[in-house]
Amino acid sequence: MQIHLEEEERQALLEILDDVLRDLSEEIYKTENFDYREQLKRRQAVVKSLLERLRSSVRT
Repeated sequence: MQIHLEEEERQALLEILDDVLRDLSEEIYKTENFDYREQLKRRQAVVKSLLERLRSSVRT
């Protein structure tokens, strides 16, 4: 799937994902439930991947 974003939209999405990543890190640190923590870590990996791809899309 491909999606075209205007620069303003891309910047907004980067900011949103940065906020989500920060929140996930805090939630992972605080949670005591192992299964939930692992679920959050998987989501964190997805968000990091999205951020990397969005940031590198400017260079391509």
